[in-house]
Amino acid sequence: MRRGVGHDLDEAISFQREALSVCRVGHPIRPVSLHSLAHALLTRFQDRDTNEDLDDAIVLQTQVLDLWPVDDLSRCKSLIGMANVLLARFARRGNDKDLDDAIAFDREALDSCPVDHPDRLLALITLGTDLHSCFKYRGSNKDLHEAITVYREALDLLPLDHPERSTLLGTLANAFSTRFKRRGSDGDLDEAIALYREAHGSLRVSHQGQYALSNNLAMELLFRFKHRGNDQDLDEAIALLREALVLRSGSHPDRSKSLNNLGDALCTCFSHRGNDELLEEAIALHREGMDLQPIGHRGRAWTADRIASVLLMRFHLKGNDKDLDDAISIWREELYSLPAGHHDRCNSLNNFAGALLTRYASRGNTKDIDDASTLYKEELDLRPDSNGDRSMSLIKLTRGLFIRSTLQHNDELLDKAIAHCKEALNLQSVGHRYRIVSLDTLATMLQARFEHRGNHQDLDEAIVLYKKALDCWSGSHINRPYTSNNLANVLSIRFTHRGDIHDLDEALANAHSALSLLPMQDARQSSVHDSLATIHMLFYESGLDSTGEDVDSLNTAIGHCKAGVDSVCSGLRSRLETNLLWVRYAEKYTHITLLEAYATSIQLLDNYISATASVSSRHRMMKVIPSTLAVDAASCALRHGEVCRAVELLEQGRTLIWTQMARFRMPIEGLQERGNHADTLVKKFRELSYLLDKPPAELPEETPRVRVDAEAVRYASLVDDWKKTVEEIRKLEGFSRFMLPPLFSDLQDAARDGPVIVLMVSKSSCNAIIIPRHQLPVGVRLAVSTGKLARLVITLQGIVRGGVEEAQAKLIGILRELWNDVVCPVVEHLGRFAPPGSRIWWCPTSAFNFLPLHAAGEYRQGGKNLSKLYISSYTPSLTALIRARGRHDRPQPMPFAAIGQNCPPGYPYPLPSVEPELELVRSLLPPAPTVSFTKITSVESTKSRALDTLRDNHWLHFACHGTQSLGEPFKSAFLMRDEPLTLLDIAQTDLSRHEFAFLSACETAVGSVETPDEVIHLAAALQFAGVKSVIGTFWSVDDSTVQRLVEAFYRNLCRDGKMNPKRAARALHMAVQSLANDKDIALDQRIVFMHIG
Repeated sequence: MRRGVGHDLDEAISFQREALSVCRVGHPIRPVSLHSLAHALLTRFQDRDTNEDLDDAIVLQTQVLDLWPVDDLSRCKSLIGMANVLLARFARRGNDKDLDDAIAFDREALDSCPVDHPDRLLALITLGTDLHSCFKYRGSNKDLHEAITVYREALDLLPLDHPERSTLLGTLANAFSTRFKRRGSDGDLDEAIALYREAHGSLRVSHQGQYALSNNLAMELLFRFKHRGNDQDLDEAIALLREALVLRSGSHPDRSKSLNNLGDALCTCFSHRGNDELLEEAIALHREGMDLQPIGHRGRAWTADRIASVLLMRFHLKGNDKDLDDAISIWREELYSLPAGHHDRCNSLNNFAGALLTRYASRGNTKDIDDASTLYKEELDLRPDSNGDRSMSLIKLTRGLFIRSTLQHNDELLDKAIAHCKEALNLQSVGHRYRIVSLDTLATMLQARFEHRGNHQDLDEAIVLYKKALDCWSGSHINRPYTSNNLANVLSIRFTHRGDIHDLDEALANAHSALSLLPMQDARQSSVHDSLATIHMLFYESGLDSTGEDVDSLNTAIGHCKAGVDSVCSGLRSRLETNLLWVRYAEKYTHITLLEAYATSIQLLDNYISATASVSSRHRMMKVIPSTLAVDAASCALRHGEVCRAVELLEQGRTLIWTQMARFRMPIEGLQERGNHADTLVKKFRELSYLLDKPPAELPEETPRVRVDAEAVRYASLVDDWKKTVEEIRKLEGFSRFMLPPLFSDLQDAARDGPVIVLMVSKSSCNAIIIPRHQLPVGVRLAVSTGKLARLVITLQGIVRGGVEEAQAKLIGILRELWNDVVCPVVEHLGRFAPPGSRIWWCPTSAFNFLPLHAAGEYRQGGKNLSKLYISSYTPSLTALIRARGRHDRPQPMPFAAIGQNCPPGYPYPLPSVEPELELVRSLLPPAPTVSFTKITSVESTKSRALDTLRDNHWLHFACHGTQSLGEPFKSAFLMRDEPLTLLDIAQTDLSRHEFAFLSACETAVGSVETPDEVIHLAAALQFAGVKSVIGTFWSVDDSTVQRLVEAFYRNLCRDGKMNPKRAARALHMAVQSLANDKDIALDQRIVFMHIG
């Protein structure tokens, strides 16, 4: 059956049955006929998986053996045949006796063959193969060692020019490779590669075995590269895989496998060198491999797994949500195409569930956690109690349940997770390869349950489990420090509850042990320094100082925090978390390093956000960072008398999401005329930052120290490349301070047209900083607290949302408090820098972002109001204001667009005044050729039309519904006819040549309470996208108010037939003043509009 035609095999079996019927019992060739039929039935079983053929083959081979005398030399081949069918039945049914009997028959066959017997070679190879199989099943090193010895003897029997020598060389190489992975002896890996080289070199290029040897040699070289980090091995492996791919050209059935192997190698190369062209080629190769395998192809699931895995890798690199969604779609499609019981189904379930957990971590959708848990449960159900992988499936299910229990604060789920983990542990005998993972996982969950319920039995059991796990690691194993550090942490927790100094001493010893075992470039350095800092702080706070001097423990704790922060190899996020611990300790005890701690944390946060690819992931990161970090840092600088430093820290630590978007947009545009060098450097920076920020790999127990050291060298090389790339970027025009904090001397330019007042409130103080153009900044202490500001914000929100009795009186009360506590103390100093009637800019932080500072006043006859003294504008940051004043050529005529939408689908409240407002705006603008006017009516205003109009016109007026998404502020939007025009759509649009935008919509200048200092709202999005001057709203607006204010504003803006965005603030100020005495307009509507820019 050389061509694999099933009909030929069936016909051959039919002929052999007929021949056997002719050879009656006692016929001299009956044993040969029985053996031939058994071999054919075994072949058909292997092709079709028919149990009846396998059982018949065993019966026939038994009959053959009964017919041969024990001393007959022909008996050898039948003994080998019996061993083969028994091994096939063992592989199918898992009965240990079949495996033992097969090896016994192998040994009998070998014993029956003298050295010069023609079947001795076959007997040796069969025994070696079965011993190797036994090792894979039972893990006995003795079986593997004997298999290698037997293979060597077989190889010695083959002359150098024997056609089968290359095959045996490959078999022996595979056994050495297996032993290396078991014992970690470098000699075994080198021997495997040498044998594969000999086999590969002994064949001509066109030989049918050349492909397999090229592929296997490449795989071993890749493994050695991962083990030792030798670039030559990696390059040779890729070259061999490219050679193998050429041998599988066209429609060859193995081409898809070759494509996938090369794709995997290129991914490895990408992880090592960071060239995203390698990643793109890998994706292309995997896609081609998948195209060659239609749905239902037996190899498609594996190929789908590879391409999905690479897409997931690219998602981690570039943050493109589509890659993650595509990966999940591929795994979902393949899972649904696999019938129940398919051998690849467990793997697909596992990968699909893992991707859902990744998406949960990225987006926070708890449904992904629930779906992942369901998939892990199905995977578990597919693994019977006797399956060796069942315990690991239990652990994966456990982790999903643990996450859900944490999210839902569900103790029942936590109990269930712990029960599953204990079941997994019971399935694993001492020495099981996953036992340490189970011990660690169970200990972690028991620790969590203790923190929930305070049951000291859980805490004690967690400590016992960590100690057992620690005992399982060899003294120098790469993962021993991880377990030792976990043990140190849980001992520290027990000390805080019981005060037993022995626990703290033991915790310190374990943490020191973990640190001593870690290489200097190990990514876990910062976490161990965290533990040591915590332990020394416990010594300090308890008065049980290990050194005898309390201050030493405090300084030592701070020292470990600084060491963790300085550990570049630990990744930006881990270092940032350590830095925040340093801030907390230094703040609590007024340590001398407090200002340094704040400054470093803000710098690390800036670096981390720079390395985060997507806007959404940046915002998620900002939500877990203390929202007052920047203002607390600035407050600390003020306490040290460093006002300029306070401004620098505040500017660096706020509006980070916008700053990062602008950082890569504007300078690059200016550099494109000089070629692609700048773009290349920025791409390289992002790639290297991704590689450095990956969490540390969980290396298997058998990982030798040489591989650990090679990984350390690789990581150090990446760090060096990262630093060099940053230095190269700083040589480019506009990037001289790339990754460096802005200087006050640069920021002061924001006050070019009038002073900027920065308002900040922290837990320690509330301050204003007045920044003039040329003089030193002035700090003003304000008599208001965070609690009072929060109360003002909550009261104001209740008033503007309606339903509050005596709303206007309460609003006046808020505005008076703002005047007395905040604005008046600032005004008392402003006379030195700005005469009455001039412009000032407010740069609010934290709760100040939600208060109408421009409307503060005494609101009594003859009383002072800010609006009577100065013209107020706002700016999210000093940098934004400086950027808004950038100059460029203005087109003539000026392109002005008015975009309206009076009744978007699904919105219950139409806006009848929208169309008249658009026409009103047109009537108030200067005629052509000064202005080129475009009107987009409600019928025309689809999202795509609005976005195109937004790009093409430099002056804009929106009249529509505006919505604010508090939980996901980048989904705040202008509602169009078909779908929303979101804040993110606007932020990703280049509006750098745009002059002005009037947002006649509700809540367009209100940001997220979770991240107030990121200033994420529609008005800010337009300004950060490039619009120089923007008018927005603090809360909802009435149609009647809008009509009157719009008319008054545009009359003032265009009073002499000219258009200038610098007039916008004064025009708005005059429009509001003109409505001040109109009793028909409520106060909240007169002060709702604000100017940014």
